Amino acid sequence: SSGDEVVSYLQKMCSNDVDVPVGGVVHTGMQNEHGGYENDCLLIRRAKNRYLMLAPTIQQTKVMDWLNRQVSHGTNVAVSDITSMYTVLSVVGPKSRDLLTLLSNADLNFFGHMAKEVHIGYASDVLILSFTHMGEPGYTLIIPAEYTLHIYNQIMKVGHDFGIRNVGMLTMRSLRVEKFIPFWAEELDSTVTPYEVGRGYRVKLNKDYFIGKFALLRQASQGVKKRLVHFTLDDQFDPDIDIWPWGGEPIYRDGQYVGNVTSATFGFTLNKMVCVGFVRHAAGDFVAPEYITSADARYEIDIAGRKFIMKASLQPPKIPIARMDGVASYKPRVRGIVK
Repeated sequence: SSGDEVVSYLQKMCSNDVDVPVGGVVHTGMQNEHGGYENDCLLIRRAKNRYLMLAPTIQQTKVMDWLNRQVSHGTNVAVSDITSMYTVLSVVGPKSRDLLTLLSNADLNFFGHMAKEVHIGYASDVLILSFTHMGEPGYTLIIPAEYTLHIYNQIMKVGHDFGIRNVGMLTMRSLRVEKFIPFWAEELDSTVTPYEVGRGYRVKLNKDYFIGKFALLRQASQGVKKRLVHFTLDDQFDPDIDIWPWGGEPIYRDGQYVGNVTSATFGFTLNKMVCVGFVRHAAGDFVAPEYITSADARYEIDIAGRKFIMKASLQPPKIPIARMDGVASYKPRVRGIVK
């Protein structure tokens, strides 16, 4: 649009405040009238009246339908699906900054709420975000599709001396469980609200009207009936012998069924099996933090008929993160772009 219609439209659609400076990045939900997630996305402000959205790929058709249905008649707001025009690559790890700095000759020491445009090789207009879906230090690259193979090859060639490796989406989905990061269609859907997954800090109730505001106001004052919880299985569970959980397993609190596991994996940092799942009050009451984390509560998971004790937390476990500036003494042999 030529005016402020785009900002007004997105403020109505999003529960977070999207009116950030040009180049700013906002992680926000788009809620329905009940406060549930219709979309969980990153918004990058490219100009005063233009935003770029990164949304779950399995949501492509649904998100476009949801966005178009909410455009008011007579406004100058246009929504375009440009998925096929870009490729998104993640470069993750403590050496990611050194690697991408070599490739781009750009200063990449910037915060996660900003995006920066750089050149890599003969590829122009590559957008870099200091953000990853795993909670680890690294970057997300938004690449014009015609440059994808070129940039990938440059990353792998120059990254060889850094010990770079390919990993897939399932690796990312597994690692995020240990960091207690909810994932679309497993923890986030149209029946789940931000307050139920610990993302109330991304809800700006002081904004003017946005879709789902009244439902979220009610939850903010009354509480929630279910809450996403992080669980760590104790040493009774032997990952080399016992059957691993993979989602759907019943959760018990003091012998009473209170919910189900949504995601599970082996936590390689903790060296323990970890799970996340929703917990409800056994009596149907509101679920207070004290109910979840009570020292007297005994949590168990039922895996194929066997119960194992778990430790519950509303916070991610304390896991050391490899700092990007912690490898300054590492001197790679490759110094520039490999032709």
